[in-house]
Amino acid sequence: MSRVPILLLVVAGAGAAGCVYYNAMWSAEQLAKEARRAEQRGSSFDARSYWARAAMKAESVVVQHPRSRWAEAALVLQGEGLAKSGACDRAAIPLGAAARVVRSEALRERAALALAECTLAGNAPATAARQVADVTTSSDAGRRSQAALLTGRAAELSGDYSAAAEWYARSAAPAAAPARARVLLAAGRAPEAVALLDTLARRRVREGDWGPLLDEVAHWAGPDTASRTLDELLAQEGRRLPTGARGRLLLADGDRLFTAGRAPAAGARYAQVVALMPDSLEGLEARVRALRMLATQADSVADLVAVRARLGTLVQSGATADARALDALFRHVLDVEDVQEGGQFRTAELVRDSLGAPHLAGRLFVDFARAHPASPFAAKALVAALALLPDARDSLVAALDSRYPASPYTLALRGGDSPAFAAAEDFLAQSLGVEGEALRELPPVARVAPPVPGPRGPTLDPAPSRMSQAGSPAPPRAGARPRPGQGDDEPPRRPRPAGQPGSPPRDSL
Repeated sequence: MSRVPILLLVVAGAGAAGCVYYNAMWSAEQLAKEARRAEQRGSSFDARSYWARAAMKAESVVVQHPRSRWAEAALVLQGEGLAKSGACDRAAIPLGAAARVVRSEALRERAALALAECTLAGNAPATAARQVADVTTSSDAGRRSQAALLTGRAAELSGDYSAAAEWYARSAAPAAAPARARVLLAAGRAPEAVALLDTLARRRVREGDWGPLLDEVAHWAGPDTASRTLDELLAQEGRRLPTGARGRLLLADGDRLFTAGRAPAAGARYAQVVALMPDSLEGLEARVRALRMLATQADSVADLVAVRARLGTLVQSGATADARALDALFRHVLDVEDVQEGGQFRTAELVRDSLGAPHLAGRLFVDFARAHPASPFAAKALVAALALLPDARDSLVAALDSRYPASPYTLALRGGDSPAFAAAEDFLAQSLGVEGEALRELPPVARVAPPVPGPRGPTLDPAPSRMSQAGSPAPPRAGARPRPGQGDDEPPRRPRPAGQPGSPPRDSL
């Protein structure tokens, strides 16, 4: 074979190899562009997927063509892709290598930004701020803006909200302005934050940005301010929001108002959702929550029966988790077969603690005291009604003073100390039939002795045997129950009300 064909083969092979790693790098860059577009759309899942694929393509260039002219760019892109896809544990190696070998200032700045993102994810804000300190003065506006954003996040994580607000103000990144509003609220500068939110409402709106922001406004400035901010947002840019996004924002606003005790305003929000999207899941949830709100305002059992009938229609058309939970709560309250005093008292507690209907619960407690005037818990029922029926306070206090002056609950209300109070609570737990249930819920290693009603005092069992010479107590009798003060003696707690497994305990009075 002559030398000319051999030379042609060598040149062709070199060109083919160059095309291979050029194509791989081009594919990696295209995937990175798609990832950035997804980030701008707010599609974080798609963005992470594109970044992960870009990292794989870039890694192939680094491994197979380490001496090519695109090797440094591929190394940085590999680290960026891993960091932005959530694989910070794997991103440390390429980003660390980039810091040592990359000569381009632009590439070094990109690597520093990606490394700082991972450092923030690892909750090391001071280190992250140092990593991007030089990039905050970069000649490139985009990287300078991103560095300011990350420095603001570092300051926010450190609790320096004023510094965070200043850094966020220096960034043009889409996430900077919402973040600045958030830290202004946390810094107690609510008027500035609300003014900034009004400005943001004139820009392109994303549900993912505004949902958490409105929660922050409600937390720091109150639910009414958050509701007004949402009204401004919908008035200015509501048409750009998809119908589903508007419905979800309105539904969340209704929930915030309802939690804050603004029942009429919450009902108006739920009605807006139903009118906006009546045949949607959000519309069904709004109907259920509106019924939940009506239940809290019930004055009589008949009112609850009427609300339950309306709920039954919704359950038949398509039950959501909220509808099933509310229906189960109605069953606990209305389908009560136990007509004894323990069951009646329990129903009043459910209406108060689980259903959240204070006026009806107060009436049920008063009815209980009237129906069972000799019950040891009649005074407890009147004390419970005091907190629920403020307009009837004088008459309730007079009834307590005249009928039950020596009751441990009356004494506790007056600030007195009654040794019979704990015994009365134990007896109430037994009367409600919750003792065995509470014990069954405990794991075997935490099982405790059942409560012993009556005054707390010396027991009638024989005194423990003498201490052994080694100074340790003699072992307890076989089958003996733990004594008060021996560790496992705390009586079981009464279970939480149905429908609110995680709700904080209310004052049992």
